[in-house]
Amino acid sequence: MAERVLTRRELNRALLARQLLLERRSVPVTRAVERLAGLQAQYTPSPYLSLHARLDGLERSTLTRALERRRLVKALLMRGTLHIVTPRDFWSFAVARRALGADYWPPAYERLMPQARIAKLAQTLLAELRDGPRTYEEIRGLLEPHTSPKISPAFLWRRAQGQAEFVHAPPSGAWGYHGEGVYVAADAAIPEEPPSPEDASEHLIRRYLAAFGPATAHDVAQWAGIQRIGPVKEALERLELRTFADESGKTLHDVPRAPLPDPGTPAPARLVPRYDNLVLSHADRARILGDVAPSRIVAKNAIVHATILVDGFVAGTWQLEKGRVRLEPFGRLPRGARGELDAEAERIEAFAA
Repeated sequence: MAERVLTRRELNRALLARQLLLERRSVPVTRAVERLAGLQAQYTPSPYLSLHARLDGLERSTLTRALERRRLVKALLMRGTLHIVTPRDFWSFAVARRALGADYWPPAYERLMPQARIAKLAQTLLAELRDGPRTYEEIRGLLEPHTSPKISPAFLWRRAQGQAEFVHAPPSGAWGYHGEGVYVAADAAIPEEPPSPEDASEHLIRRYLAAFGPATAHDVAQWAGIQRIGPVKEALERLELRTFADESGKTLHDVPRAPLPDPGTPAPARLVPRYDNLVLSHADRARILGDVAPSRIVAKNAIVHATILVDGFVAGTWQLEKGRVRLEPFGRLPRGARGELDAEAERIEAFAA
């Protein structure tokens, strides 16, 4: 039997439904974060604003409290960028990314410092940070003896985080905190046993598809920041998934019973913050960008702009400056959309005040 072909608009509505952007929900923040497969946290307000766009009645203190109680943790994960996830997802994502080959060590790095030496240094740092949180300044002091004119403490710390697992410790990651990062060994903060590589890989893929599917193997790799596609395809083959095709004939994988709304389902206007995974988690981003060029959203300096959604697709960018939202649509907005966006802007301004 031929696979069902899903149109761009069908994929758009599936993505919006799974990303809680067709209607706001009243669910606990931990459950929402798992449903979204984590929140981008490169910019401290982003996870707060991402949840605010999706949940009813969210208060900033709710997310801050979840971080303080370690019901959520912040760490370098997908694509080597900062994310907020639940402890369960942290271990699965961290183990899976290693199992699937995310830790690429280019020859230029090997010439600067062999990977084996970085791995040994990472274990030394891990032992130090098991004793309690350390600020980046304290970590920098531990790294100084290993630096050279070509190897900075920042380089060593970034590479060490690719060899061992660390998480941020409060107040690092909380709204309004502007100090340097505070870190602790992951196994000291999250006393759970990590899963096996196979279980972790399958968990990561299921979580991704539930949040962003239906999707290709390349989409999974794009979201996770995995260099080799082969291990992703092997992990997909082990799972019992349903399959579709997109309009170009590519195979799309999906978890059973995940929502596939009617393409005519109304999509309310929304303001999605900077770095939101909504615009970063597919190799082919047309399902959310439409005909907008990705370069209009992801700048050369790695800034990912906050986006305006109209009828489910990106229709512009926006800024929050000095407590006020400034809308920057790419063109003329459809009738009624401006009023919806103004209401969203007022809602954000009240939340940020």
